[in-house]
Amino acid sequence: MPRLLYILLLCPLLISAKKTNLYISLNEFLDGDRDNYIEINFGIESQSLDYILQENGTFLGGLEITAAVYRDTTVVAADRFRILSPEYGDTSSLEELLFHQLRFSLRKGKYQLRLQIQDINDTAETVQIARPLQLTVSKNYPDHSQVIYLEDFKPSNEKSKAAYQRSGFDLFPIISTGTPFMPESVKRLAFYNELYNIDLDPNVKIGETFLIKYYLKDESTGQVLNGFGGFSRAKAAEVNPLIGQIDISKLASGNYLLVVEAINAKGETVLKHENFFYRGNSSQEVLAGTYEDRAISGSWVDRIGNLDSMVKYVDYLYPISTEREQMIQENLLAEADEEKLKKYFYAFWQERKPLAPQEAWNAYHLEVLIANKLYTSGLNEGYKSDRGRVYLTYGKPSLVERRDMEPNMPPYIIWQYDNITSNFTVPQNNRIFVFGEFEPSTRIFKLIHSTAIGEISSPDWKQELYFRAYGGPGTIDPGNDPNEREFGSRANQNIIMGTTGADRRNR
Repeated sequence: MPRLLYILLLCPLLISAKKTNLYISLNEFLDGDRDNYIEINFGIESQSLDYILQENGTFLGGLEITAAVYRDTTVVAADRFRILSPEYGDTSSLEELLFHQLRFSLRKGKYQLRLQIQDINDTAETVQIARPLQLTVSKNYPDHSQVIYLEDFKPSNEKSKAAYQRSGFDLFPIISTGTPFMPESVKRLAFYNELYNIDLDPNVKIGETFLIKYYLKDESTGQVLNGFGGFSRAKAAEVNPLIGQIDISKLASGNYLLVVEAINAKGETVLKHENFFYRGNSSQEVLAGTYEDRAISGSWVDRIGNLDSMVKYVDYLYPISTEREQMIQENLLAEADEEKLKKYFYAFWQERKPLAPQEAWNAYHLEVLIANKLYTSGLNEGYKSDRGRVYLTYGKPSLVERRDMEPNMPPYIIWQYDNITSNFTVPQNNRIFVFGEFEPSTRIFKLIHSTAIGEISSPDWKQELYFRAYGGPGTIDPGNDPNEREFGSRANQNIIMGTTGADRRNR
């Protein structure tokens, strides 16, 4: 039976009626000898796996993964491992995240990471992925790792079993599919960062104490926000780890920069870097316990239709709902209780548009019918397709460019938005969405890359598009090597990318 395997760093891939959510993050670091290495973290949502009943009466699920790093055509590092669930007696209410961490020591330079992912309960379900990999951190002058945003952290001890440990701490990263997003439920901005080679700066003596300062800036104005920051002191070394946290309970929705700055004893800045995140307001969410007591008797929802209609209409909400709302909707649809569905539906539109909920639903319903007409393919209704979801969430694109006959490339489509003013997402300017047809002649286009906040982001989408459609290595517009395979020769010449610069995130 078909199931969806989501590689959330790389992009969603079709391998079959259940979604297996696999998260992959890549982080580059230096060790105490100033040598580069890449850290690959894998996480699987346990409730998203398929399970098989074993002879001992327990259920087991998992994935087998082969990871290989190539430099040109040579394998320079590889490993094969399994991420297995515990042996569960009951799989009806799982919420565990299963982790695995992999490290490869590599020199600074360009590589390609190839992954083969296979379901342990069905060896026919296999996905292969390749993506460019580049190590850039210098060992010769002050530099830094990327910032890892955290749900929580605590000191490690002998009994610690956390899968992600660094510098004496158990770290619990925030898993993001693209732009780091901090909803209203997140009251503190916690993060981990490493500063390198501070001791090599000519104005810092080995072992000298220096100041690490971190603070927030408004991304649009560049203004430093008073009261949102902190500092620590450290002695200059090869590696100086930093764990920080900032109270953001009163931080309004918007685009922000987390700034980390190293300052020497003279007050001079030795190193400074900025890290984007978006702060959102999730107060409109309709969650368990917030809709059951709604009075719907005689309301517009009470007159809207029978059980079949309510099942269909609640399912229509999926594209514009949060992940937590989607889970509640799935449970309600499985239960098929007409009164509960109506109460939830009523609460959903009351929260979104309290002054005109019925009008908001009517307008959205018309857009769903348009999405179904434009993007339905085979058994997949338009509102459940990637293009349908984007259309319903962000509105009609300003410009659409189709590439059905690109040399050596599968068909793909680029949507560009001048201004996004939809009621169901934050205002944004100059955003793109790239959809690819990975199964020939199906007309099912899957989202592979976007510059919109919170969407899947794959800057190397052209190479990934080719690999996921055809498999095997390749390069975009190769240089002088005649042995390199050339594909997508016009991928950089399309109207949208060539004239708007929309492939770069607009700040």
